[in-house]
Amino acid sequence: MKRIFYITVFSLLALNSCKNKETAEEKEEGFVIHGEIGQLEDSSMAVLSYKQNDSTVTDSAKVENGEFRFGGKLIHPAEAVISLRHGETFPEQQWQSDSYHLIIENSEIELTANDSIKKAKLKGSVLNDQSAEIEKMTRPLTDEIIALYARMKGRSEEDKWSTYDTIQVYVDSIKAVAHKFIVEHPDSYVALQRFLRHEMPKNFDPEKAEDLFKKFPEDLRNTPTGKQIADKIAIAKKSMIGKEAMDFTQTTLEGEEFRLSSLKGKYVLIDFWAAWCKPCRAENPNVVKAYNRYKDENFEIVGVSLDASKEQWKGAVEKDGLPWIHVSDLKYWQNEVAQQYGIKSVPANLLIDPDGIIIAKNLRGEALTKRLSEILGNV
Repeated sequence: MKRIFYITVFSLLALNSCKNKETAEEKEEGFVIHGEIGQLEDSSMAVLSYKQNDSTVTDSAKVENGEFRFGGKLIHPAEAVISLRHGETFPEQQWQSDSYHLIIENSEIELTANDSIKKAKLKGSVLNDQSAEIEKMTRPLTDEIIALYARMKGRSEEDKWSTYDTIQVYVDSIKAVAHKFIVEHPDSYVALQRFLRHEMPKNFDPEKAEDLFKKFPEDLRNTPTGKQIADKIAIAKKSMIGKEAMDFTQTTLEGEEFRLSSLKGKYVLIDFWAAWCKPCRAENPNVVKAYNRYKDENFEIVGVSLDASKEQWKGAVEKDGLPWIHVSDLKYWQNEVAQQYGIKSVPANLLIDPDGIIIAKNLRGEALTKRLSEILGNV
């Protein structure tokens, strides 16, 4: 990834009439960030970092009389961070922690604080106001989820599963709040960010997502965030129920090449999992039960492991007693089959019919056995 370094020092004494004209145009067409942090030595420095397309832009400005200034023009809004170095000798690891995260846009933004930028108040940015608005609505729900996870420590597995159900209620509430915000702000970069975070869960409907995504203006759809959403929708559409499963080749535990299409003519469950994934390991007994019941009824399972260690992968297969086909490229989350199918969390699975058509997705617990019984009968 290319890195672009722009080193900018704003000195009030050096400003001439030409520079004043440029600054005025910059305010009109680009962005200006003016910081006023009261108790800072003149030897202090502010550093701004943000991304534009495939590049990371880093800019620095000296602090004079407690003030600093950045300016430029953005191709698209961006998440940014401003860090302050207090004086010349303040330990780097400490001054880097005095930072402020914000969204920058082509507007004039002001940051003010007494001594630390992390305590700064911001004004002059519609996007940051919107971000604060939705954060205010979702923060109480997020805090409840955090508290529930904390209370799960030391509890029985049965109690944990009931707590997971409660957590899911809060997660759904956050999604509902985000969805309303997205619908009401179709021209907002903040809404686009929330779209990526909340409208695309593991088993999202790509056609519904695409309909909502198209309501954003073209300039937002063409931002890196927009392109990431478009890519996820495109991948999800390829693995929708009713689509032909994409063929793949990976290496088995025995070191042999396996090709999915070699099982054409059978019902096949493609099971994405990993040895390090606790929910996957908890789900394995259900998958073993289904396999033992239907393995002689034209049914097979292909386990695609997202492990990085062959030893751990093999150990989990043996310990959990998983007697079906196992493949992996040992690339962890970069597993090529997982990338191909847009898998972002595990466990996940797809059930394909003898013609290679996807007929079900993410069958967990008794749902897997029930679906197989509908297809293959009560054996």
